[in-house]
Amino acid sequence: MADIPKAPNQNKNPNQNPYDAFQRSNGRLSKEQMHQYMDRMPFRPDQREYAKRLLERFDHPGHDLGITRDEFLKGLDEMAKNPHDPISPQEVERIRQHFSR
Repeated sequence: MADIPKAPNQNKNPNQNPYDAFQRSNGRLSKEQMHQYMDRMPFRPDQREYAKRLLERFDHPGHDLGITRDEFLKGLDEMAKNPHDPISPQEVERIRQHFSR
């Protein structure tokens, strides 16, 4: 008895978000892609500014290697632990949820 081929979408993880920008970009977003992605997110201006500040930490003049989800989330953790940063832990968690889907 021959094996029946699976439909193309049966191999996909059902927990993956089809709108995940990191997944669509092979795991790495350029600065421009990241800004476009953030512009489509339901962020308040202060949350958007916080995410953009985080992105600037990975900005290298002359070349843009982009940022991975893991780098972004690690940077978010580091900035959240900064006692001089005005953002609340709840806001950090909200930003994290948008990028860890």
